[in-house]
Amino acid sequence: MSGSTKKILVVLGATGKQGGSVVRTFLNDPSLAAEWHVRGLTRNTSSAPATTLSSLGVEMVSGSLDSVAELKAAFDGAAAIFAVTDFWTAIETKQVANRVRDEGAELAVATRELEELWGRNVAQAAAETQGLGRFVFSSLPPVLELSQGKLRHVHHLDSKANIVKQIQQEHPALWAKTSLVLVGCYNSNILPGSYFGPKPNKETGKVEFEGPMDVDTLIPLIDPTISVGPFVKTLLLNEPAGTVLAAYDELKSFRDCIRVLNESTQYHFVYVQRSADELAAASPLGREAPESWLWIAEYGLFGEKVAGWKDSIKLPADLNVKVQTPSVEKWLKEQDWTMSSAV
Repeated sequence: MSGSTKKILVVLGATGKQGGSVVRTFLNDPSLAAEWHVRGLTRNTSSAPATTLSSLGVEMVSGSLDSVAELKAAFDGAAAIFAVTDFWTAIETKQVANRVRDEGAELAVATRELEELWGRNVAQAAAETQGLGRFVFSSLPPVLELSQGKLRHVHHLDSKANIVKQIQQEHPALWAKTSLVLVGCYNSNILPGSYFGPKPNKETGKVEFEGPMDVDTLIPLIDPTISVGPFVKTLLLNEPAGTVLAAYDELKSFRDCIRVLNESTQYHFVYVQRSADELAAASPLGREAPESWLWIAEYGLFGEKVAGWKDSIKLPADLNVKVQTPSVEKWLKEQDWTMSSAV
């Protein structure tokens, strides 16, 4: 199939973890590469990751999620789109900093609202794309709604859920072509120096993970750089539009992870359960992180413990074509757990 007759797959965030995984999945499979032309959207086509993808045959185009016009141009001719928005990118923008400084906006709220704007722009551009057959959006469940107002500060989940609601309400034709991939907790989030990473306690000589939930709470972990691409592939090729897929590699608890780390590293890892209030007081995002853990413990990351809602979710084991996922234990053993402050 010539390049001019291949179907076009547009991948947002092509140089990022999720988008990059989708790009590599379609590049590295000869049958997919013969059928699909991959167009990657990035903010900077001159960056090293972007030029590397370009050298591999990806059509790299620049585009801002702030601009519907740029998104429409990037989506032109697309048969399929993979879209992802990132709360943690939004939080570092000047738009958010300016709102916090000039308006006194709460950091997490300003970030959520910017991510929602990006999602609205993506949806509008996708809705106006002629010939689009499938739209796959990386989303997460509506925490505020499903917890019946109990958990009000999990903005990085609610932002994506609000984008989905907007697509349903304002773009019904696009919604009919949409599938959702609900991506699990990144493995990398528990690495040293990361958002949920462990911290050395010099008084005890131990390295502490902390959270408000029980140490045996099961967490759906995923290496997005490896697994998101295959999950998106099967959503596009083997599942009907309207599928809501809970995408993860394995369910593991902190007890599981600590056992592996204590067997394979020089450190003594422990889990310390603290109250949500205590954790919130120590975080610049307040209750964002502790309420995220409480959500997982009581409702499940994907809302899989919520009556009614859980019936709308497809688990990896239920896919028409199964996705082979990597071992979390193997991943844990391969990482650098060196502490920035030795204990």
